[in-house]
Amino acid sequence: MFFDDQTRMRLRRHRQSLGLSYSALGRFLGLHGSTLQKWENGAIRKCSLRHQKILTRFLHGDYDADIHAKLGDPRRGAYLCPISSSAIECVKRLANCYRLLESRPDLRSLLLNAAWRAANEALRAMARCGRRRRR
Repeated sequence: MFFDDQTRMRLRRHRQSLGLSYSALGRFLGLHGSTLQKWENGAIRKCSLRHQKILTRFLHGDYDADIHAKLGDPRRGAYLCPISSSAIECVKRLANCYRLLESRPDLRSLLLNAAWRAANEALRAMARCGRRRRR
């Protein structure tokens, strides 16, 4: 199979319509994500017969149902993790407190500011942890 402009564009459009990164689609198809990227960008202009069969089936949508079953709904986002029940419960409690404070805008403001500070503090801690791991 040779990758002309039309084939590369079809490959890119179909991959993106499914909400897949190069690496996610590569894992599903048994290919390296950088190979898919090179096919789409024109750095590699042809592929083997084995890969041709896989790509033809992908472009015809033969794998779409399996991709959705294995990787989930693309509208959800490829990189999202499930939210824990404790996090959901925390947000529900915060929403209930906010509703209870309807007649007290001053306390509502304090509640939101405290939640904002706590979220920012957690994000900073995560960033510090990430920097330590990379060293």
